[in-house]
Amino acid sequence: MLRPVSTFLHGRSAFYVALLLLPPLLWLGTVYLGSLFALLMQSFYAIDEFTARIVPELTLATYRQLVTHPANVDIVVRTVLMALAVTIASAFVAFPVANYMARHAGPRMKAFFYVGVMLPMWTSYLVKVYAWRLILAREGIVAWGFETVGAEGALERLLAVPVVGGPSLASSYLGMFIVFVYMWLPFMILPLAAALERVPASLLQASADLGA
Repeated sequence: MLRPVSTFLHGRSAFYVALLLLPPLLWLGTVYLGSLFALLMQSFYAIDEFTARIVPELTLATYRQLVTHPANVDIVVRTVLMALAVTIASAFVAFPVANYMARHAGPRMKAFFYVGVMLPMWTSYLVKVYAWRLILAREGIVAWGFETVGAEGALERLLAVPVVGGPSLASSYLGMFIVFVYMWLPFMILPLAAALERVPASLLQASADLGA
């Protein structure tokens, strides 16, 4: 019974691949894309200002508030600026590491680097965030380190800066920037390392001969 099916699939590799991809694509389309579509549809619904309940009436009031309400505009601007700063900083930190992994590290060292980069990804996102909050807290190890070397005044002056400071590193924009760079750095290192490994060495030699 299985032999005719095997023969049919053997001669139709494209159909076989599509058959293998069908279950995960159905799951992705139903659970992930379906949820995003439902969220998108609800964004066009109105919100009752008295009860805060969602009213299924199509309107652009929510998007209008997003660009006209000062608090919402401030949140959007701060989010975009933080995302840009984290992306640029992650790229600056990730490229030397990825270049060393792809071009200079031996097999053992490369494996060590890959495990070291991927190891933080095995821990829950919330666990890492709360751990960093403890590290950057006013009674945390970073503040203790500044106090030990007698530089607590420098930390206080840093926290007093209007844009990046705050009551403590854990609640300041600088602390959030450090945590976000740590969280997203593996997602910058691994693709860069994979891309650099595929660059032929002859291209690097040719670019060096041309003055790069």
